[in-house]
Amino acid sequence: MSLPPEFWQEDLEDDATEKASRPQLHPAVRIYAFLRSGILSLGAVVGVACIAAFAVSLLFGVRPLVVVSGSMEPTIPVGSVVFSAQVPAGELKEGSIATVERPRNLGLVTHRVVKSVEPASGVYELTLKGDANAQEDPESYTVQTAGKYVWHIVGLGYLASFLQSQDGMIFALAAGLLVLALFVLDPVRSKGGQKARDGATHGKHS
Repeated sequence: MSLPPEFWQEDLEDDATEKASRPQLHPAVRIYAFLRSGILSLGAVVGVACIAAFAVSLLFGVRPLVVVSGSMEPTIPVGSVVFSAQVPAGELKEGSIATVERPRNLGLVTHRVVKSVEPASGVYELTLKGDANAQEDPESYTVQTAGKYVWHIVGLGYLASFLQSQDGMIFALAAGLLVLALFVLDPVRSKGGQKARDGATHGKHS
């Protein structure tokens, strides 16, 4: 069964009309549109990753910690972010990596458990040692709960430290404004809208 010639003629005319109606972009605008698409995609990926990390932290009690010393190298390099989940100290076995409070409020430490003793019910004395250290930590840690190592991301600590600085906050604000501006300034939509307005203007004069 063959279609009448009028069908093909109408189809070709429709295609030609559709192509003519598409906005023709300047090469520079095309480059801008390509870069815009890439930056917006990267922003979306970063946004989703941040939301996912925040959701995991809330749901599972996972806590991030920036590593500032090389005591756990090469297992956990300096500048990494360690994620740990708070658990009863009894779940930590020899060989586990734990995050605990230092005595006299000297901050947190993330080292490997080399010995665990329970002097009282639910209370444990943990002896820790950094993988890169020649000796165990000078004092044991008496705890009921501790952070149990889940995973770490190499290099993320440098970014986190930078974003917490004044320059980092300014950079983050500028990046957010840039993404917002790129989202609003769509060259294809702007070109199409201008062409529609031009067509309406010509139609009124005809």
